[in-house]
Amino acid sequence: MNPNFVLIFVCLVVGGILRTTGKFPTTAPKAFNAFVIWVSLPAVILIQIPALLQSVHVDAQMLVPVTMAWILFLLSCTFFYLLGRALKWSRPEIGALTLTGGLGNTSFVGFPILESLYGPEGLRVGVLVDQPGTFLVLSTLGLVVASIYSPVVGRRLEARAIAMNILKFPPFVTLLVAIVWSLSGTYPTGGTLHVVLERFSQTLVPLALVAVGFQLKVSSAVLRRRAGQLAWGLGFKLALAPLFFVVLYRLVGADPHLAKITVLEAAMAPMITASVVAEESGLNAEIASLMVGVGIPLSLVTVYAWHYLL
Repeated sequence: MNPNFVLIFVCLVVGGILRTTGKFPTTAPKAFNAFVIWVSLPAVILIQIPALLQSVHVDAQMLVPVTMAWILFLLSCTFFYLLGRALKWSRPEIGALTLTGGLGNTSFVGFPILESLYGPEGLRVGVLVDQPGTFLVLSTLGLVVASIYSPVVGRRLEARAIAMNILKFPPFVTLLVAIVWSLSGTYPTGGTLHVVLERFSQTLVPLALVAVGFQLKVSSAVLRRRAGQLAWGLGFKLALAPLFFVVLYRLVGADPHLAKITVLEAAMAPMITASVVAEESGLNAEIASLMVGVGIPLSLVTVYAWHYLL
C-alpha cells in the first residue's frame, strides 16, 4: 500500500486517540490548524510555486488541467448556494460544503494515485491541476467564500472586510512573495533555507489530519444529524463533479488522455486545507471534518472506479 494512504489512516486514528485520552484540550485542533495556516502551508508554497514557475512551459493544452479547479469551485458555489437555499441550510453549513465540495485533495491523495496509474506523465498533469489551480483557488476565491459565509465577516458582506481577510491570510501573502521571489531570479534552489522549508512543509498533512481525526466523531447521532448534507457534499465531489467534466471535455474536444487524468483529479476527495480554512473561518466544523474524514477513504474506491469507467 502507498505510504501516503497509510499515513492518512494513521493520522486520523491518532487524532481520535488523542481526543479520548483527555490529555489534550478540546481546543487542540485550533492550535494544529493555526500552525498549518501560519507555518506548514506557507512552507509548501515557498517550495512548490517557484519550482513550478521555473519548470512549466506555456501550452494551449495546459488550459485543461489548470482551469479545472476554477470551474469546479464556481460550480460548487452555484450548486450548494441553490441547494442550501432550497433545503434551508444555515450560512456556515453552506460555506463548509462549498469549500470542501469545491476544492479537491489534488496533491497528497491525488499525486500518488496519478503516479501509480500513469507514471511521471500523470504527476506532471497533477502539478498543473494543483498549483495554479487548487492552491490558487483556495487562496483567492476560497477565502472570498469563507469570508462571505463566515458568521463574523459574512453579516456585513463588505468588500473591504473580505479583501482584508484575504490580505491577512498567510498562505496568500506567501504566494505573492513566492511569485515575486521566483520571477526576480534570486530564489535559492538548494541550501539550508530549502531544507528548513522542506522540513516545515512535511508537517502539513500530519497536523491537519490529526486535527480532523480529533474532531471526527462518526457516531450514529452525528451521522443522523449530518447524513443528508454529507451525502450531498460527497455525492457532488466524488460523482457529480467528475461527471460534469467528462461531459464538458467531450463537448469541447479536449485531448482524451489529458482529459482522463484531469477528470480523476476532479474526482479526488475534499481538500484537507479547505476544511482547515472552513473551521478557522467559523464555518460548520462538524461538516468540514466529516467531508474530509469520510471522503478521503471513500475516494480511494470511487477514484479507481472512475479510472475503470473511463
